[in-house]
Amino acid sequence: MSFLFSLFVVLHLICWAVALGTWVAAARTRQPNKGMAHATAGALVFGILLAALISIPGALPGDPNHMKLGIKLLIGLVAVALAYIANKKGPETPSAVWFGIPTAIIANVIIAVFV
Repeated sequence: MSFLFSLFVVLHLICWAVALGTWVAAARTRQPNKGMAHATAGALVFGILLAALISIPGALPGDPNHMKLGIKLLIGLVAVALAYIANKKGPETPSAVWFGIPTAIIANVIIAVFV
């Protein structure tokens, strides 16, 4: 179970890295890549799987921090929604949506690491 949990953590972080990387690559032209929306959705799915694994009693040591998991879920949902909105609007994406994507991604990673 520990290996599966570690594997999902790695895949979760890779998805966030791909989402942020595709945003940086498209930042100058504001032409979003479909990979950004898919990577944020993948990170959300892996995050939900991680929350489910850590919530199984006795499967992993320690107790889950449900407040942290809930906040990360909300921020992940915001990142996914903004990425799909940007994907649909293309270069005409509003600035609040466009700059909200990396803000949500970075906030999610900061909360994961420091809280």
